[in-house]
Amino acid sequence: MWREVPLHYLVLERLRKVGTSIRDQDLYNDVLKSSSSQVSFTDFLRALMSLEMRGFISVTLIKDDVRMISLLGDKE
Repeated sequence: MWREVPLHYLVLERLRKVGTSIRDQDLYNDVLKSSSSQVSFTDFLRALMSLEMRGFISVTLIKDDVRMISLLGDKE
């Protein structure tokens, strides 16, 4: 589905707003509230993986299906 703002921008914006580490489910719920379109959890995880591979965020597995996401710094 087409979005006005790319999903990875929404994720980065929410992480900057929080300013600290956040659980994946909490971040997903925050992104859902701020998005005008539906976002599947699978698409959300793909965006996280893309951002992690590009060096914007760090994703740490806490336990099964619980991830801690941290913003590494601005690369813009």
